[in-house]
Amino acid sequence: MNEQLTWYVVHFINSLIPYAVAAVGITLISVTPLGRAAISWLKGHINRGRAAELTGDIERLRLELEDVQERLDYAERRLVAGANPVPLPPGRRTPTTGTARTPTPV
Repeated sequence: MNEQLTWYVVHFINSLIPYAVAAVGITLISVTPLGRAAISWLKGHINRGRAAELTGDIERLRLELEDVQERLDYAERRLVAGANPVPLPPGRRTPTTGTARTPTPV
């Protein structure tokens, strides 16, 4: 039984050695100028896709902001028109019949 356990441990360690060597090698290469340049290139490559996504989001937000600005301009014009109503000619009555209505803000 002891020999079988030893075989499993040795086999496990032998299967991990290539991964350990690769991890140590990548770590050592990444601190060199060439490794830093490679990491920088990879980050830039990945960030280009994110930049395209963000550009689309910015365009969508720009369109929404234009819509909000148009609505605000319209609301301001309505408020100004409500503050300075055009007087009716003499002898004309207001078109409302029945109870008096108060204008509601837009």
